[in-house]
Amino acid sequence: MASLKDIKTRIGSVKSTQKITNAMKLVSAAKFARASHAAEAARPYAKALDKIVSKLLAGKAELKSPLLRESEEKKILVLMLAPDRGLCGGLNSNMAKAVAAFIREKTAKGATRVDLYAAGRRATLFGKKNNLQFKAQAEKVVEKANVDTARLLTKDVVDAFVSGEYDRVYVAYTYFKSALDQTPQIDQLLPVPLNQSMAEGNGSDVIVEPGLNALLDKLLERKIATNLFAALLSTLASEHGARMTAMDSATNNAREVIKKLTLQYNRARQAAITKELIEIISGAEALN
Repeated sequence: MASLKDIKTRIGSVKSTQKITNAMKLVSAAKFARASHAAEAARPYAKALDKIVSKLLAGKAELKSPLLRESEEKKILVLMLAPDRGLCGGLNSNMAKAVAAFIREKTAKGATRVDLYAAGRRATLFGKKNNLQFKAQAEKVVEKANVDTARLLTKDVVDAFVSGEYDRVYVAYTYFKSALDQTPQIDQLLPVPLNQSMAEGNGSDVIVEPGLNALLDKLLERKIATNLFAALLSTLASEHGARMTAMDSATNNAREVIKKLTLQYNRARQAAITKELIEIISGAEALN
C-alpha cells in the first residue's frame, strides 16, 4: 500500500497536470473560435468558384491545358496537410490510417510510385514511419494557413504535375464539421476534376474576355489554390477543435483522479491514526 507521502505527492502531480491541460483547453478554445469561423467562411467561395469553373468548361472538349491532362495513374503525389503538434486526440492517428489505406489501395490498383509531400511535422513522421519517398517536407504549414501558403503549395504541385513527374496529385486533410467531429478526407487536385453536376447549362451564355483559352491555366490554378486554402483552414480548425475536446476530457479525468486519490489519502490517514491510538491504548493497558 502506498504511503501517505506518496499519495500526497501524486495528488500534487495530478493537480499540476490538470492546470496545464486546463490552460491548453482555454488557449485552444480561443484559437478554435477564430479558426472555425474562417473555415466556415471560406467554403462558400470555394464552392462558388468550383461551380463557375465547371460551368465555363462544361461541354468544351476543345479546351486544352496541361492541368487537365489525363494519363494512366502510375505515379502519384499525396500532399498531406497535418499539424505539427500532438495532444489533439485521435486526429493525427485517424489521418495517418486514412492515408496509409489510400496508398495501399492505389498500389493494389497498379500505381508504381506514391510519394509524399509532407506539409506538417506529423506528416513527416508518418512518412518516415512508413518508409515513403518525400517530394518535399515542411513544418508549420497548417499553422500558417493563409493565401500565400496555399499559393506556394499550388505552385509546387502544379510544377510537379506539368513536368510529368506525377500522373495524379491528391491532397489529404481533415474536414472540419464540429469540435467533436473531424473526418480525414482525400481529394484529387490534379488533373483538375470538373464537377459536371454543378455546371448548370453548358456555359455558352457566358462571355469571357480576352478568351477562355487565354485565362484557362490561371483560372484552374486559382481553383486549386482556393481548394488548398479551404483545406488548410479546415485542418487548422480541426486541430484546435480536437485539442480543445481532448484537453477538456483530460482535465475532467484529472479531477476524477484527484477525488479518488484524496479519498484514498483520507482513508490511509484515518487508518494510521487508528493504528496509533490502538498502540497507545494497548501500551497503557499493559502498564496497568
